[in-house]
Amino acid sequence: MEAGAQYVGLSSLTDTEREVHSAFTTGGRLDLGGRPVRGPVLAALLTGAYPLDAGAMPALRLDNATVTGSFDIEGRVVDHVIALRRCTFERPPILRMARLVGLTMPGCRVPGVKARNLRVGSDLVLEPGFTCTGVLDLTDATIEGTLRLAGAVLRNPNGAALLGARLRVSGSIQGVAARAFGEVRLRGANIGGSVHLTGARMANPAGPVLEATGMAVEGNLMCDTGGGRFDATGTVLLSGARIGGDAVFSGAHLHDGTSTENQVLVLPHGTAEDHTVLDADRLRVDGDVKLDAGFTAAGAVALRGARIGGHLLLSGATIGRRDVIARLAAAFASGTAVDRVPVALIGDGVEVFGDVECRGAVDGKIDSDGDQRTALRTYGQVRLVDAHVHGSASLSRARLCGPAIDVLFADRLRVGGTLFLRKVRISGSVRLQNAHIGSSLDCSGARLIKPRLRPNGTVKPSLDARVATIGKDLLCSYGFLAIGGVRVRLVEVGKMATFGGARLGGRTHPRHPATDKSLSAYGLTAQELVLAFPPRRPPRGQVVLTRASVVSVIDGPGLWAARGGVDLEDFSFTAITSHPEVSVGTRLAWLRAVQPDFAPGPYEQLAAVYAGAGDEERAQLVQLERQRRRYAELNVAGRMWGRLQEWTVGYGYRPWLAMVWLLLFWLLGLLWFNTHVMEKLDADVNPVWNPPLLATDLLLPIVDLGQDNKWRMVGASQWIAGALIAVGWILATTAAAGATRVLKRG
Repeated sequence: MEAGAQYVGLSSLTDTEREVHSAFTTGGRLDLGGRPVRGPVLAALLTGAYPLDAGAMPALRLDNATVTGSFDIEGRVVDHVIALRRCTFERPPILRMARLVGLTMPGCRVPGVKARNLRVGSDLVLEPGFTCTGVLDLTDATIEGTLRLAGAVLRNPNGAALLGARLRVSGSIQGVAARAFGEVRLRGANIGGSVHLTGARMANPAGPVLEATGMAVEGNLMCDTGGGRFDATGTVLLSGARIGGDAVFSGAHLHDGTSTENQVLVLPHGTAEDHTVLDADRLRVDGDVKLDAGFTAAGAVALRGARIGGHLLLSGATIGRRDVIARLAAAFASGTAVDRVPVALIGDGVEVFGDVECRGAVDGKIDSDGDQRTALRTYGQVRLVDAHVHGSASLSRARLCGPAIDVLFADRLRVGGTLFLRKVRISGSVRLQNAHIGSSLDCSGARLIKPRLRPNGTVKPSLDARVATIGKDLLCSYGFLAIGGVRVRLVEVGKMATFGGARLGGRTHPRHPATDKSLSAYGLTAQELVLAFPPRRPPRGQVVLTRASVVSVIDGPGLWAARGGVDLEDFSFTAITSHPEVSVGTRLAWLRAVQPDFAPGPYEQLAAVYAGAGDEERAQLVQLERQRRRYAELNVAGRMWGRLQEWTVGYGYRPWLAMVWLLLFWLLGLLWFNTHVMEKLDADVNPVWNPPLLATDLLLPIVDLGQDNKWRMVGASQWIAGALIAVGWILATTAAAGATRVLKRG
């Protein structure tokens, strides 16, 4: 016995205690009906203080006993089974450093249990109905079986309800439908089986409700719904925990019981309001992490640096504090930039070896896009900076609410498969700078409204994926809406980038300025680029295609009606088409509309495309238009020279016009000199008057056919001869210039 414990002699036992002694000797069960028995007597029985008859098979099996005084077996080795049912203890049992064969206390009521370094050779059964109104201290304890807490009630609201730091359990922790009011601490615990907290209710508004930092679980961690909903008020801490199976929070409800505001840096500016209700930073899970099927977190869920060997399931989850949306919406309406960003999900650096699934199910099955009623909903920012998903990530039909902020902040995100944002509804902006998508970025049917605001009140792009790499397709079609526009600057797309039917840009609020750039595709590279915008809803802002490089372009009148024009400097492509097909005249009209100031590059590019397809006639029409616009911006002399070239040789692209003009003037000369014979210039020479040769000799410079300078031109004939000579030189010069262009093109 402990030195401070009071020893009760065998002769001093009460009648009830003698009954207990007798039952202990035979190992039989005794129901005391609430009668008292002293704790020191029970301790003495278990530690061999009282003699036993020969052949005794002792075991302590008591029902409905009231244990008075101190039940203290600290440091003792007890080789007998202890089975207490519905017993009440006046003082906390003292089991520190004891070694027990087994301990069963279903339905017992204790003011606490002092069991640090306790060792139990089998199960520790504290179920069902076990009630502890103080601290259940199992720090550094070892349980070689299962810790059974199903239906137990642990109540210590002002402190810790369960202290299980470094607890070692060979089996599982069975805490189904348990109730804990106060902190449950399992920091550094090692569980050989699974942890079952299905349907448990836990509350510790003053701090962590489940503190399992560094806990190692060989099996599953089950904090889900089954006969009841797992409900936790306070922060669930799983930082650095190791789970050999799945971490399941399906249908769980997590509440933030504190008003503290931890802050983390939000790049590039501002801070984040981080009311964390589930802190699973650096969590390691070999299986799936299930935060789905009605999972609700009234605060942030943190998965920074977590490693998930299976899938991350978020379908049907609701994450974040709804009360923050009113403040964000008010800031957006007033045009005020937000520098304190509420965070819903923090997944910076998370690695998921399977898929991330946020789609809603339909009758237990998931269709191509899911059910919007059971898809993920978030209130505040979803952060996936430097996250790595080896499979695909689907946020189809999800609802992300964060007016005036980057509601999806995923710089340097890596997705091995496809990132699905199909029919997603986003209030805020999506930021995917430097992201790497192995397959496609599918935003078909997505609606992105209320984008992030800059400090000066202007709007940022609704979708910002600059310098991203997309292995296959970028799909922003089938009703895609981005009020703040799209920025895909320097993005590399392996196959197709389509904005077919997309609606880009606009005014996000009557007091907000309109979007200046509806599509910024500077330096975009792709095999095919579809820019077929709705004609009745053209982009409400400039479309920038500067230095973009694609193989094929599909456009339409909606593109060229963009408010703000289309910037085509150094835009290169090898084929262009429209549905329905349009004439070259229509394309030239589109170019004139979007380029009030002449730039030769777009015309040269279009002409090269037509020429490359073997359509020389259309190519010439484009080059003619290019020359017209070029000379139209020169001074008067330049414009006149340009007009002359156009009329005579078509800027060198129609050299046959020079022959037509030469023939016309030759006929005029022939008709004139047929009726106006001139006198010989030299009487000693007898030239033959030949009007056809004379007209030819006058028109062709350098060439001498023996008629020029043989006749005395007088009167009107002198002027006509001079006109023919001048026309000949002009036509010869322009024809030579045209021939030079033809040879260069050849």
